[in-house]
Amino acid sequence: MNLTHVDRSTLKDQTVELPIQAVLDRPTVPATSRAPRLYVLDLLRFLAAMAVVAYHLLFADARETWAANTADLFGAPLRQAAGYGWLGVELFFMISGFVICMSSWGRSLSDFFTSRVTRLMPAYLFAVLLTASVLMLWPQSGEKAPDLRQVIGNLTMTQNLLQLNNLDEPYWTLLIELKFYLLFLTVVAFGVTYRRVLLFCMVWTTLALIAYSSDFKPLTLILEPRFASYFVAGMALYLMHRFGQSLLLWCIVGFSFAINAVMLDARIAPLVKAGVPMSWKASLALVAFFYILMIGIALGWFARIQWRGLATIGALTYPLYLIHSANGRTVIRHLRDDAPPWLLLCGVVGATLLLAYVVHVFVERPLSRALRDGLKSSFQKVRAASDSTEDTAGTVPPPGDQPAHRQPHPVS
Repeated sequence: MNLTHVDRSTLKDQTVELPIQAVLDRPTVPATSRAPRLYVLDLLRFLAAMAVVAYHLLFADARETWAANTADLFGAPLRQAAGYGWLGVELFFMISGFVICMSSWGRSLSDFFTSRVTRLMPAYLFAVLLTASVLMLWPQSGEKAPDLRQVIGNLTMTQNLLQLNNLDEPYWTLLIELKFYLLFLTVVAFGVTYRRVLLFCMVWTTLALIAYSSDFKPLTLILEPRFASYFVAGMALYLMHRFGQSLLLWCIVGFSFAINAVMLDARIAPLVKAGVPMSWKASLALVAFFYILMIGIALGWFARIQWRGLATIGALTYPLYLIHSANGRTVIRHLRDDAPPWLLLCGVVGATLLLAYVVHVFVERPLSRALRDGLKSSFQKVRAASDSTEDTAGTVPPPGDQPAHRQPHPVS
């Protein structure tokens, strides 16, 4: 064939189809390469955690914690703003969908499992033991100190499935994260691609809506319809960040926002029923702001934010989230009569941040390293044993090594 006379129309069709197929069916970046770190995500995670801290220390059970109205101590605007800090959890879920989709690209099933366990468990185990010790020594007024059964159950991170109470209020979100990881394992098992993540987003959204409308408890327990669309929006925005905009991705993001807007009422209802003034419109405006921020990250609006110190701030987010609530409120109850409110509040927040840094450096890092090495070794043994079993099963022994079979008795 004369290569100098190739049909240009054929060449044009090939150059268009190959990149599209590559985008849909395989990662465009090898697993060994790393994309530039999105430092703005570290900042956003930290701000979400601080919003939750404000909610727990200044709004939730604040009169019992401070023995006074926090509007009188810190001003009505601050208390009112802190009252919407619970929405930081919704922002966490969006970020989680974005980050998990990003970090799982090009990873094997064992790598994904190892990364999630080493990320979640070290700080969590420390937080459970610390909080249990504090609540046993200084139990909250009107509540019993946690017993050993409750502590052991909380160490598994599945205490809600075991029908046990959370030792601390923020722990309820961790089981939802675990469910998301287990669901996303179905994608990781086959290899994370553009097409499979899209399919996962569509299927999860559809099944979550069916679970929500049917109120079928087993399906609702697995799919978490109240929060599924936050994760889905985060994943769709990561695809937009990695591969560019498309009408399909915008439709997924817009549909997810509509679902979140409707289901916000279910989140607000318990607060309103308890007599807490909470506006659906104000909550929706904040959720819309979260969407705008995440869209900005997907489209590269914050690419100039490259301060590496944000990585350290982001590393404090998880331990801060775990240890601030029950421990912080216990300290406030014991010192509220001896220290000015603003000084006590700043001291508790500062001490919690310092403790979060200590946990990150002296607990998370060494335990994560040890867990990672142990799990990698375990999976290597699993693969070796599996390969050995497959080789043995597929090998036919030579005739001389076959076991002798007893000859049948002649039939008379």
